[in-house]
Amino acid sequence: MVGHFRAAKSRSQGRKGWSILFYHPLRRDLQGKVLRMRRGLGTEDDAEAEQLVGDMNKLLEDDSYWTPAARDRALRDVDARIVSIFYDDIESKPSDPWLVRDSVIPLPGPNDGYSRVLFLGTTGAGKTTLVRQLIGSDPRHDRFPSTSTAKTTVFDIEIVLADSPYRAVVSFLSRDRVRHYLAECLIAAVSAAAETGKEEDVARRLLEHSEQRFRLSYLLGTLTASVEEEDEETTEDHGGEEDITEPPEVGSEERSRLEAQLRSYLKRVELLAETMRRELAGSLDVDAKTLTPADRDAFLELLEDSLLENEDAQALIDDIEEDVESRFQLLDNGNLESDRSGWPIRWQFETEDRSLFIKAINRFSSNYAPNFGRLLTPLVQGLRVAGPFRPIWQDNAEVAKLVLMDTEGLGHTPNSASSLPTAVTRRFDLSDVILLVDSATQPMVAGAQAVLRNVSASGHESKLVVVFTHFDQVRGDNLPNELAKRDHVKASLENALRGVEEAIGAGVGRSLLRNMDGKVFFVGNIDQFVVRQKRTGTQLKLLVEVFRAAITPPPPIKAVPVYDLANLVLGAAGAAIRFQESWDTRLPSEHWARVKALTRRLGYWGVDHYDNLMPVADLIKFLQEGVRSFVDTPRGWKPTKPSDDMCRAAIDQVAKEFFSRLHTMVPNRLWSAYLKDWQRACDLRGPGTGNGRKLEVKSIYVVAAPVPRPAPAPEASEFLDAIRSLFREAAKAAGAEVL
Repeated sequence: MVGHFRAAKSRSQGRKGWSILFYHPLRRDLQGKVLRMRRGLGTEDDAEAEQLVGDMNKLLEDDSYWTPAARDRALRDVDARIVSIFYDDIESKPSDPWLVRDSVIPLPGPNDGYSRVLFLGTTGAGKTTLVRQLIGSDPRHDRFPSTSTAKTTVFDIEIVLADSPYRAVVSFLSRDRVRHYLAECLIAAVSAAAETGKEEDVARRLLEHSEQRFRLSYLLGTLTASVEEEDEETTEDHGGEEDITEPPEVGSEERSRLEAQLRSYLKRVELLAETMRRELAGSLDVDAKTLTPADRDAFLELLEDSLLENEDAQALIDDIEEDVESRFQLLDNGNLESDRSGWPIRWQFETEDRSLFIKAINRFSSNYAPNFGRLLTPLVQGLRVAGPFRPIWQDNAEVAKLVLMDTEGLGHTPNSASSLPTAVTRRFDLSDVILLVDSATQPMVAGAQAVLRNVSASGHESKLVVVFTHFDQVRGDNLPNELAKRDHVKASLENALRGVEEAIGAGVGRSLLRNMDGKVFFVGNIDQFVVRQKRTGTQLKLLVEVFRAAITPPPPIKAVPVYDLANLVLGAAGAAIRFQESWDTRLPSEHWARVKALTRRLGYWGVDHYDNLMPVADLIKFLQEGVRSFVDTPRGWKPTKPSDDMCRAAIDQVAKEFFSRLHTMVPNRLWSAYLKDWQRACDLRGPGTGNGRKLEVKSIYVVAAPVPRPAPAPEASEFLDAIRSLFREAAKAAGAEVL
């Protein structure tokens, strides 16, 4: 095994400095394979690079060096640069991006007089446009945060309105995560080249990841025709920004150079596709361009496996990764901090100059097509800014004490019972306001209904505020005036609330309806910097007042609900049944590649979902909804006759505590405890393994969330015991009693 590991030097086309390539014996990539590493040697001298490669091979050839304890001995035997490359990566640990940002700009809360507002809404509803209005961001000159009709917000953005200099901190995706996004993009591009051979298909697959979160075009540029199309789309998407006069950062000469480099990558993709097509067509005895659907799936899965083992493919990923990393060198302000391998983990910046500040942070958040090739947006894990932001329609100069937390837009799934990502629901406890932004032209479709159900079931309905955007576009012969239009939109909201009642319980629905009083707003034309409609300006001012009032301490809860756990079992069992039925229905029809991507993320990436495949979030949702009716009907009360409002406050507190704890229990049961099983499912290889992988996934969830039977199996009894124990903890924390 030791002899398998050998290092070599490498120099990318057009670069003078040498890098070292090797497989690290102690590290695994996000596929579970031995990690291929490429690190700069910091020298242009050929002889020096050879000496450093020799030093690395000395470590690779002797497994007595393969432990952190051998670092000091290695420092005596080989160059310190090689020691750093080999050992720093052994000891490196993933960092929490939230904590990375929090260590620079702590997030103030109610104790500091701040209200934290969590923005939720479907893609295109106007969520980020509303954020712009609240911070006074000019869509023509600032363009922060970025907006478009497509998915734009792909990472967390926190904006602190503070009477202070402008400050920013950015946390980045890890090197390993970026490399595996690159691998998935390459696999998709080679697949397209092998099947159709059309340049536009190949370029699109390479430059835009299927999840639409990782867009290489922002980093590498696009082909000329694509840039012209993007320019037109960007003008349309930004609504009213067609008169932007800011010159692009990427000039014609640089754009030509970027396009030439991109075409060289595409040429290598085509060569890889031809090689793969020839090799696999021979083994399958088929033509890749005339495959049946069944043969196509087998071909593509074999192609993916072959690419991961192909040295030319790995070399192409190496070169693109190095090209991507070089974009950090274009930063001309701020402080960039890197990990021991040299990969950036945090950038921070502070200035009194607003224009300079906006220009600097747009490098990390923009989707402005003329700057493609210099934008770092796809590499960002999260962005937090603070400064004296204020809307231009505000009557006084005071900076409102608000924290605005913008999240990724929710998908337009057809199922109103769909789950919200755990990255969103974990923020419920942190938030003082949960702001649902929805379009008045198509109000309360699936995504918005999912928010209502999730917020209600979790006990956070008192935090919910709704803003209907695009109110200026609500028209109809049956809507003669503004009052009729409002009633029309409110009818959709009330219908959605009735759906919550039917799904979760009448008590929750009525509570949510009461809490909506004075918390529903209607705005129009907010994509324009200057709000010209007086009623929209009035609505926005009232909205800010609701935000401010959200941190007013509620009266102390003087009611104690008393629960009998006998009925808890029914809710938990029903939740397990609905969870399994949901996945039993969905899983067979999912494409094998999506299921594989899911197992890869849970098995190796440390991510609990892929796109809208969210088993962890689904189980949390079903358990919370299943148990909510039990929470709403305690066996008794102390004192015996508390007021309705006091009862509702006590019940909501129990629901919140239970919901919060589910975010620890469910990932442990369904994910961490079965990590090896998720990895094994991902690692299945060969034709026909798509169905085998689905069976592996099912074998995980039927044991992690078992359905109790008349003669329950041990795992079902353990599952119910875990739910009982969790509820006891939640009830105690909420001041309730359990018999």
